[in-house]
Amino acid sequence: MEFTIKQINKIIGGKVQGNDNLLITGVSSIENANKGDISFIKNERFVNKVFETKASAVVVHRPIKETDKTLIIVDNPFLAFIKLLKVVSDQKQLQPRIIHPSAVIAKNTSLGKDISVGANVVIDEKTQIGNNITILPNVFIGKNCKIGDNSTIYPNVTIREEVTIGKHVIIHSGTTVGDDGFGYIQIKGKHVKIPQVGTIEIGDDVEIGSNVTIARATLDKTIISSGVKIDNHSHIAHNVFIGEDTMLIAYAKIAGGAKVGKNVMIAEDVGITDHAEIGDNCIIGGGSNVYKSLKAGSIVWGSPAKPINLEKRIQVLIKKLPEIYKKTKT
Repeated sequence: MEFTIKQINKIIGGKVQGNDNLLITGVSSIENANKGDISFIKNERFVNKVFETKASAVVVHRPIKETDKTLIIVDNPFLAFIKLLKVVSDQKQLQPRIIHPSAVIAKNTSLGKDISVGANVVIDEKTQIGNNITILPNVFIGKNCKIGDNSTIYPNVTIREEVTIGKHVIIHSGTTVGDDGFGYIQIKGKHVKIPQVGTIEIGDDVEIGSNVTIARATLDKTIISSGVKIDNHSHIAHNVFIGEDTMLIAYAKIAGGAKVGKNVMIAEDVGITDHAEIGDNCIIGGGSNVYKSLKAGSIVWGSPAKPINLEKRIQVLIKKLPEIYKKTKT
């Protein structure tokens, strides 16, 4: 990267203290920055780091007269720095807007403007690809899919037939969207497969991590609403509904037919049983197993999941069990 402070200030929108023609060639944490880097501090607590850092420029929350470093002063340095990181990230990942000659694209597929299609990509019949979309190597997109504008699909992603994906969606490597739901019925001791003929609908501004599986519905739709963020190695089963702006941390597992509300935080390695309903704004602590529905605003932890303060008291008592046993043994 190469930006002048003046160019960076146009991105983040602050006030420059110092040399606005200073050339910046890197971004870094305040502790590990070197000459040519720009960094940031979050608030007053970290002002002393401005004097200690080797960074050439720092994004800060107020003027600091005692330093000769170039500063960009903004209301929220962290948020401003995120804007800069977005531009730097986009530059690093910029792909040529071409279709690689090894890509196989069905003739009746609709392709938007300014798209990039990598090597060995396969796009099946009657699929609609929007504008400014990046599809990296070895991606498979099945029949009758729709991919919205400004989306990025990383290598080795599989998107099966009849999946709808919104705008500004990011899908990371190794993820499968639209595999069959795990549906069987027992007949005379044998597992008979239930055909999975439903679809998946993913909203706008969704980010899906690496090695995630999202199963199609048996009937109707599996729905991932706008703003949802799903971390690596998570599993979303058939006919699940996830509400807007909900976040799933790594190894989250949601069983078939469960409904998760808006703005829910599901921590790492959580399991949610089939057909449970999780209300809006719930927080589910790491490693929890949710075996029943939760009211909106619930904060739970444990297996089975229970109100977090109750689980904390239980954990304290568990630690005391050897002492209690020793006292009651005789």
